[in-house]
Amino acid sequence: MSSNSSTMAKPGCRETCGDLSIPYPFGIGPGCFYGPGFDVSCEDNQTFMHNSSSRVEIYNISLLGGQARVNTLIASKCYGNDTSGWASTQTAQFFTLSSKANKLTAVGCNTLAFLGGYNEYRAETGCFSMCLNKQSVDHSSQCSGMGCCQTSIAPNLTSFNITFDERYNNSDVHEFNQCSYAFVAEQDWFRFEASYLEDNKLIEKYKDGVPAVLDWVAGRTSCDEAEKNMSSYACISENSKCIKSPNATGYLCSCKKGFSGNPYLKDGCQALHF
Repeated sequence: MSSNSSTMAKPGCRETCGDLSIPYPFGIGPGCFYGPGFDVSCEDNQTFMHNSSSRVEIYNISLLGGQARVNTLIASKCYGNDTSGWASTQTAQFFTLSSKANKLTAVGCNTLAFLGGYNEYRAETGCFSMCLNKQSVDHSSQCSGMGCCQTSIAPNLTSFNITFDERYNNSDVHEFNQCSYAFVAEQDWFRFEASYLEDNKLIEKYKDGVPAVLDWVAGRTSCDEAEKNMSSYACISENSKCIKSPNATGYLCSCKKGFSGNPYLKDGCQALHF
């Protein structure tokens, strides 16, 4: 997923943060973004959804694909620690956790992790990783269920939290595996290493979180419905068109054939010159 070099910010607004382009409908500062959830902050050349207190850093924004690559936190639970491990993320109105681009991953022995969240309903996904001893751990880079497991997640989750089943713990394997971990990350990104079961190596390596993909839309309605309300309609460039999002419920905007640029800005779609 890559940024489009022809994307642009709203006139008079900051266009970049560090090496990252900030295309409208995203924006930094009042009047520079489309609506709630598209406001971002630039702190020490890092881009955050809302601000750094959200702990959601943005690595990449795809204007054409309707996706943002962000970081999510790792949940952990360790032997001898009575504190329940969990991690939670709340997305904004027009953002959902991508079910096509992400997987739930759990690392540990005797580990049952749950990803719970809300779309229209309460949805829950479980991932079970089992290993009886050090010899039974899978030493390939795959998450086969012996030290590491992966599973698909429910679509259209607007908020999610990761928890562990308390019935399963590290008491029988704590000599070589004291902690269990779970996280949502971009599919095919994670490569399991048996050494992640030891000490705090996984957390130390990914202390800032792991990369995941959010789907975003300009609105939750169909194109037909969106075009009836021009006051909130996002495709305002004269040479733009409304398209159904390929990944989430709602619509996106695109420049018409022969034009390129930012369809969310008034003069954003410019004729291609060959």
